[in-house]
Order: sequence, then C-alpha cells, then structure tokens
Amino acid sequence: MTASLEVKNLTKSYQRKGQPPFVAVKDLSFEVRPGEIFGLLGPNGAGKSTTINCLTGFYPPTHGEVLIEGFNIHRDPKKAKQHLGVCSQEDTLDTDFDVLDQMLRYGTFYRMNHFEIVKRARLLLETLGLMEKSNELIENLSGGMRRKLQVARALISNPKVLVLDEPTTGLDPDARRTLWQLLTENRKQGMATLLSTHYMEEAERLCDRIAILFEGKVLDLDSPENLIKKYIGTEIIEEEIRPGVIWKRNPNLEDVFLKLTGKSLSSGDSE
Repeated sequence: MTASLEVKNLTKSYQRKGQPPFVAVKDLSFEVRPGEIFGLLGPNGAGKSTTINCLTGFYPPTHGEVLIEGFNIHRDPKKAKQHLGVCSQEDTLDTDFDVLDQMLRYGTFYRMNHFEIVKRARLLLETLGLMEKSNELIENLSGGMRRKLQVARALISNPKVLVLDEPTTGLDPDARRTLWQLLTENRKQGMATLLSTHYMEEAERLCDRIAILFEGKVLDLDSPENLIKKYIGTEIIEEEIRPGVIWKRNPNLEDVFLKLTGKSLSSGDSE
C-alpha cells in the first residue's frame, strides 16, 4: 500500500551564534498509510514540534524530504497542501470572522465549490457541537470551542492527510470522545492521520502505530500492544498508592514511555 505521508531521512538543525549547530531532528523516517492513525509521542524537547513544522511545510528541512500523496511539501507546496489538513498546537483562528465564515473562507483555499463547502462545514460543526455557535465571533468562544473549531477547520477539505498537534488539549471528556469517534470514522474512510498527544489513553485507543521520539530520534516504532509487550510484558502491575492500599492495573503506554525516556507525559507536554 502506498503511504499517504512519507518522511524520509528528515534532519533539521539550527545554527546558534558562537555555538555548534543544534540538531533538533536526526535522520527521521516513517510513513503514515491510508486509513491509519499514527501517533507521535515524546517529552519536551524531543523534536515533535520541529518534526510537525517540517512535514506541514512551515520549516524547511536541513536534509531529507516529506511527501504528501507523493508531492514534496517543500518543492511542490501547492499540490501537497491540497491534500493536507492541519490543526496546530497554537490557536490560529481568525478573529475577524464568525464561526461559519471561518469554515467557509478556509474551504475556498482548497478550490471547493460553495455548495460543497457549506455542506461540509455544517456537517462538521454539527458533529462537534458547534452549530449553535455558527454566527458567533471567534473571540466569544470558550477555549474548548476554539479548539474544536480548529479541528473542524482542518477537516473542511476532507483531506487525504490530517496532522493533529495536541488536538484534545482543553477539551472536556465528552468533547474528547466525540473527536475520537470522528477520527475513527475518518480512518474508515481512508484518511491518514498523524496525531501528537500527551494523553496515553488517547494514544492507546486511537493509534495503529506509535513512534516514540527522544532527542530527535525514534527510539522505537510499533503498535501500542507490541510496544507494551516488548518493554513491559503482560503481567498485572501492583502499585502501593497509599500505605496499605495496593492498586492493580494492566501495563500501559505510560510504562513504556517511562522506561524508554525516563520521562512522563501525564502532567502535559508542550514543546
């Protein structure tokens, strides 16, 4: 199966005055296939944000290449970006427009006709619980609503490749599960999704494969189940959470992450 997103030997370094170059990403290679949700996990400073900025065309790589549906994101950005939807970690909504206009105007960037844009926009706003806010200005929305709108906007063109950088940060549990359902449906339709998240439950539930990134390199890449079996095993873990109180639980990705990196994502992770 041909990959929808291909990252080949990606390296990104920065020249710092009076110091040797800092290499943020080192010879990174992976692919995301149609109908796959691919997780990218790493502690602060691991290189996740740099990787995402390179593969979405925001940063040029020092070496290597990124292909979106076969088009090089840096040499042929217009064709590549026609297949790409992006929800960045930062809030990039335009406060000059209301919710529906935000969607409609964004849809025009993908050469969609007006009927398609309106239909797609209304479907996404309804799915994410934003339809009643369609005439509200962006500045009047809560943080969670703004986050959902960013995800909806990234999906307006029904892209072949979707890149989500911490998409559920700030969402309540119901909204988070609604987004999980939407991503699962998109997978069934063949959408390739790259997901950066610090929620271990989210990664285990959604991702077909996961790359654990540390100091700009992939430490391992496999399914959540295989990573847990490989590094932790399948035996029940017993932890004393209070004196005399033992908590029994199944091993999980957090255990793998701690073993490989010595760091935890449970308190949040932003780069």
